[in-house]
Amino acid sequence: MSDAFAWRWSGGGRGLRVTSGGEDVCEVTFGIPEGPEAGVSHEVEDEVSYAVGEIGFRLSVRDLVGDWAVELALDNRSDETQAAPPLGMVVRVAPGWTGWSWTAESDGFLVISREEGDRPSLLIRLRQGFLRESSPSPRFSPSGRRAEALEPNMAAFFLANPTGSLRPFARHVTRLEFGPIDRLEQARAAMPGWVPELIARPGDAIRFDTPDQALVPGHGVTVASDDIAGVATAAAGHREIAVHGARGVTRLRPTFEPDPRVLAAEVVAPLLGRRPGGLPTASGAVVAAALSRRVVADPNAALDWLEQEDWLAREDQFAPLVALAVAVETHDEALGIAALDVLARRRFGAGDGLIASWAWVAGLQMGVAPLDLSAILAKATTPAERFEASLVGQGPEAVCAGGVQTLVRRLGADLPGAPMGLGATDAGLAIALLRAVPEHSSLRAEAVAASDKAAALLAADYVDGLQPTYDGLAWLLWSETLS
Repeated sequence: MSDAFAWRWSGGGRGLRVTSGGEDVCEVTFGIPEGPEAGVSHEVEDEVSYAVGEIGFRLSVRDLVGDWAVELALDNRSDETQAAPPLGMVVRVAPGWTGWSWTAESDGFLVISREEGDRPSLLIRLRQGFLRESSPSPRFSPSGRRAEALEPNMAAFFLANPTGSLRPFARHVTRLEFGPIDRLEQARAAMPGWVPELIARPGDAIRFDTPDQALVPGHGVTVASDDIAGVATAAAGHREIAVHGARGVTRLRPTFEPDPRVLAAEVVAPLLGRRPGGLPTASGAVVAAALSRRVVADPNAALDWLEQEDWLAREDQFAPLVALAVAVETHDEALGIAALDVLARRRFGAGDGLIASWAWVAGLQMGVAPLDLSAILAKATTPAERFEASLVGQGPEAVCAGGVQTLVRRLGADLPGAPMGLGATDAGLAIALLRAVPEHSSLRAEAVAASDKAAALLAADYVDGLQPTYDGLAWLLWSETLS
């Protein structure tokens, strides 16, 4: 137990509740097998024992110097090979905190940070055994649908190979070490030093300087050797490479980022074959962004498709933006003025400051009376809305610093891996907001590192067809278009 964090048993001895200064940080619940013998051991303090048939299970917590460790052990008590029972873990992050994870089976970590302020982060590091996300793709939770019925700010992990078995009288042990770190970026020290940058920009390769380890490429990945290192290339999307070494298999999930222009064109093509009236407004926003970038194969067809729908009649967030894109393309001042009027009358919500700033630019392009951007930004009421208004209005850096810090931590700074229960729509909006940090700001480098990393992950989700809705992509493409 550390000075920064404390724990206590929860769930009848099946999990831990972690606090900091009396405030909940997270609850870690272990998906361990039920059995006839269960309960807190009377012989050993801070230990719980279970049994299921010939398989015994032990969960123990040990204090270390400044930290603590959780050890989960499965024992095959028979002289025959036994299928290992499921062994998992669900982490629920408390409000006001945000979680990020990187798991590769034989290596991995989870880091949970306070969204605001300078409190230490909680690092949960794999020291022995197995750690893997239970649903490794997509990286961001699909809007309106949660993997395995998980709630927002929750993530599930395997602590043993779900298809594994135990040899006679064998034992599987997973050991997790809990402790504080001062900065989110320090979690990178929990990764093996040989792991390369796991995001390849469009057209780039990933180089593995691992002469004593064997690289086994997954589907769609090609590995070539230059006599010194292995060089991996692949089509855009999330891929897999297994690295076989002395400690076992480290299963990496590199991301090969798609060119945003190519991605936009590929997404738009099938949309143009559908009736716009039957699609959400975010789909129209994606088509409008692609048209504005001139990345569609047939701009006239895209414009005709957009003109089939009265977007302003929908009265939702992206509708004025889509209508303005049509107005700019067709030089329809009446439609442009109507869209600006709708924006001016909207109640301020998350993302409306960004949309208003883009609409202000569109008004200038059309030569109509400019949108009163300051009046729209003045409608912000919540702390998050006021941060966005200050950012868009280029207010004092001191006012924006806390909000930028929150978004950077929510997106995991520049760490590889995936967020714990962050939705694609929220991720797209966070990326767009960080892209709006001014170039002269001292916050810019940190904002760019987090947003570029997250944009690559989100774009790969879409190129792999893992996101059923287009809200996240709309934020991504519009912020790319006008940044």
